[in-house]
Amino acid sequence: MSKLLEEHWWALEINYEVSALTRLMLNALLGPRVELSGELEGRLSVNPGELIDAFIFDMLSESLPALIVALGIMMPENGATMCMLLDDLTKEMACMYAISVAMNDNAAVVLLRGWLINKFLRLLLINRFLGVLFEKLGLLKVLGVDADALLNEFRGLVNGFDGKSLAQLIAPANSIAQLALMLYALINGNKELTKAHALMGALYYGKLLGRLFLEAYGACCDLGSEGFRRAIAKLFFYHV
Repeated sequence: MSKLLEEHWWALEINYEVSALTRLMLNALLGPRVELSGELEGRLSVNPGELIDAFIFDMLSESLPALIVALGIMMPENGATMCMLLDDLTKEMACMYAISVAMNDNAAVVLLRGWLINKFLRLLLINRFLGVLFEKLGLLKVLGVDADALLNEFRGLVNGFDGKSLAQLIAPANSIAQLALMLYALINGNKELTKAHALMGALYYGKLLGRLFLEAYGACCDLGSEGFRRAIAKLFFYHV
């Protein structure tokens, strides 16, 4: 496997975003099963700076500085300076608030937890109103859960997160960023954050992607499980 990766490494360098997502995926799939050389393991890893560089335009502008602070790349005061460069006062205020969350300010963390739970509930209701949720109910039954169980699961996860995890959860602007941060959380052993990203993706991105994220949630997070490996592989191939 190591030799095969070495021979085709050039393909990973064609597109930086795809390269980062592919390395995250390979890290997740190969890490538990294949003994990689130290050099190759290092080349497959995606550090926080590379993660931001690759997906910077896939993150919400008002959440990006807090994400950078949460990942330990930037000091909070520099993140606040980034916030002040936003050309929208509402976004600037939201950005400063997110910085407080990333710094684990207790009041900000508690408020954001409540906001996320209410947002998830609204997404459930919107999906139900549009009839999208009913199309997913067959899969929910297979997973042995219902809509109320999803809300309770999400509430329990969010209420257990610190500011750094919350800053990662609110950052994605699209599905590829959601997947990238989900894989990053998975690789770093944060199964709870991995599940929360999958649940957000299940409701936020429409029918097909919703089903794929829901499958990942249902099988999460044993990388030795073929079901989970298939689920995240489907998400990966959708995006590349």
